[in-house]
Amino acid sequence: MTVVRPPRRLSKEARREQLVAAAMPIVAEQGFGEFSLDEIADRADVTRNLLYHYFPRGRDDVILAVVGRACRELSEDWVVDESLPLSDRLTANFARTMGQALAPSVAWRVYRRARAAGQPEIDEIVAVYTEKVISSISLNHLGRSKPPALVHLALTGFVAFAEAALDEARITKAPRKRVMKLLSDTLSATIQAASS
Repeated sequence: MTVVRPPRRLSKEARREQLVAAAMPIVAEQGFGEFSLDEIADRADVTRNLLYHYFPRGRDDVILAVVGRACRELSEDWVVDESLPLSDRLTANFARTMGQALAPSVAWRVYRRARAAGQPEIDEIVAVYTEKVISSISLNHLGRSKPPALVHLALTGFVAFAEAALDEARITKAPRKRVMKLLSDTLSATIQAASS
């Protein structure tokens, strides 16, 4: 005789992550102002009231949670292992970022919407992500996570350029290897110019 057990209750954190995972593709597709809380609840198989339990301000809290998760997904697993040659680290990091941008992944689409949102709470999350990227680039190229002020300024510009270039590469179907070389050469020149 098989015993059927009721499903285990999710921990508060696991439930929240389930709800964010359900929301991400909806927000990526429909945008920050258009997505439906009911659709998220349906996808997660929960009530709308439960959504408000985890996201008391409704849409605003869902957006912040989704943007935070997208930024974590985009910045996790950056290769900064000094035992690897710089060229291998660059190739791994550019390949990973290009994979996200050229697909585009749900995380990339949410992030690009966040970048353009111009809302202070969202801008703060984007700034933390950008700082993590700059810190990783600096660690790889300069051996320290905090670059000098002028290099930081240059890397901030490079990150914005790289994101726009990757979006354009997806639209125009530019050859992947040439895009990677363009970004790599531009990054090296940017750091060199700012370090001189």
